[in-house]
Amino acid sequence: MSNLDVTILMPCLNEETSLPYSIKKAKQFIDKNKLKGEVLISDNGSTDNSISIAKKHGCRVIHTKTKGYGAALKNGINKSRSKIVIFGDADGSYDFSQIEVFYKKLTSGYAFVIGDRFAGKINKNAMPILHKYLGNPVLSFLGRFFFKNKINDFHCGLRGINKEKYKNYNKRLFCNGMEFATEMVAYASIKKFKTFQTPVTLHEDKRINTKPHLRTWPDGWRHLKFIIALSPIRSMFLPGLFFILLNLTFMIMIISTNFSLTFFNTKLSFLSSIYFTLFSWIGIFLIISSLQSFRIISQKYNEKKTDNFIFNSFLKIKSDTFFLISLTLLFLFIIFFYPMIDYWYLKKFIYFDMSLFKFNLIITTFIIPYMIGSLIIGVLNYLNELFLK
Repeated sequence: MSNLDVTILMPCLNEETSLPYSIKKAKQFIDKNKLKGEVLISDNGSTDNSISIAKKHGCRVIHTKTKGYGAALKNGINKSRSKIVIFGDADGSYDFSQIEVFYKKLTSGYAFVIGDRFAGKINKNAMPILHKYLGNPVLSFLGRFFFKNKINDFHCGLRGINKEKYKNYNKRLFCNGMEFATEMVAYASIKKFKTFQTPVTLHEDKRINTKPHLRTWPDGWRHLKFIIALSPIRSMFLPGLFFILLNLTFMIMIISTNFSLTFFNTKLSFLSSIYFTLFSWIGIFLIISSLQSFRIISQKYNEKKTDNFIFNSFLKIKSDTFFLISLTLLFLFIIFFYPMIDYWYLKKFIYFDMSLFKFNLIITTFIIPYMIGSLIIGVLNYLNELFLK
């Protein structure tokens, strides 16, 4: 890394009509503040005159073979010659001459600085209505809820990092697509990096005859999947526990009312409790998914535990314990199931009186998902102990 004060990085894919404006604004900032800086263009396979224009304007150009917004930015950050890297789109939607706050915060101890278009200004025609009132607000709300931060605009394209403070960025960031924007915020939240957000203005795209690289529904769906997968405690584990407790509560209520429960003017029979076992299946599935998601996060981000005591306890349980739980549940299942099968056998498998075995039916159907779930978790924990020590 050289002794440059700042690198202004722009990912580029066929931006020949807007690139001169963006480069001009970036150089204005560097010259105005008398900094030693570079404008770095991370080209992602341009077929127009973007590369020659960038070189003509004195920019350093690197080539990113792997396709994607995230790939272009990661390559640019890795090859930047300054520890302070401020980056944004090359389409003219951000004014790089107005990034003093980014630079000052990143040089004063902050690891990550991100713009907030909603606290700033969104010019007319700068953002599609669907993105402005649905996509960005909803995904940002989910991001704040799941990652427990206060970032108001998860997908603002103007942001910056201090490479010394934003530790292990070159080892821990792995998304190559548009979800890289979410990953940066999520990683900063997971690692509790010092973060700052500042109002910015979003200008209308200055490209001509070039379609936006952002695809509304596919990229929105990718962001949503990533948010859910990267926050297994709130998106899967806690909802899983809720569904399990819901099923357990219902089972206790229907048994305590002698299998005749009135709920919102609807009379529920003991068979209803069997149908409600679906909640247990959903709960077990969510818990298994949360454990596996966290193991992936643990590998990628080197995060060994969470701030949730119950979840941490699950992680610490050895595979043999889950196998023992599954075996115990199997034993209980046999105890309650045997009288039913014996009765049915005596009736030559022709007639079965369910009213005689209401309690047995409820208990056995309640046990099955936990028996199978414990077995699956045991196997997955064993693989984890075997291969991921």
